[in-house]
Amino acid sequence: MLKKLYSFVCLLFLITCLSGCASTLLGGAAVVGLASVQERSIKDATIDMKLGLQLQKKLFTLSKDKLFGSVDVIIIEQRVMMIGNVESQKLRDLATQAAWEISPKIKDVLNEITIGEKSTIISEAKDARISLSLSGLLIGDSDISDINFNHSVSKQVIFLIGIAQDNEELNKVINHARTVKGVKKVINHIILKSSKKRI
Repeated sequence: MLKKLYSFVCLLFLITCLSGCASTLLGGAAVVGLASVQERSIKDATIDMKLGLQLQKKLFTLSKDKLFGSVDVIIIEQRVMMIGNVESQKLRDLATQAAWEISPKIKDVLNEITIGEKSTIISEAKDARISLSLSGLLIGDSDISDINFNHSVSKQVIFLIGIAQDNEELNKVINHARTVKGVKKVINHIILKSSKKRI
């Protein structure tokens, strides 16, 4: 939680403290660099980045410990995926509401937040190992454009989101996730490049 909080505060600090020109150059360069090799456009990548910051800020305002510190957010083409664990249904619903309220541009909210006890240090270590293993498999597969996919791991469950060129690439990503040692389940929210959900 502290690491996430530190990263978020640093990012907000950079965006708010840099001059308009410098901030635009810094953010723009990063977005253009990624978008040039991604399926999503530069415009969508920029929108996603802004929406991500807005949602993180809202979760921080609502509850620094129970929401911001417990929920991971991934946004691809205005499709929001939230992963983590909270102590009540009320908090889970609050996170969903926050995602929908940040902007009319939001197309979908994929709430994969579970309710129950917090993960132990051992469980979090397993999640980190699984995430690193999957990243390595995707990067090492020349048939997969790994830049188009994101994932998060919670209690040894892998959550996938992204844009696949075709069913073959989609199946390869899912199969890689399933072969990682210690994985209990794979939840797939990847869509195809030709999907109507992208409109």
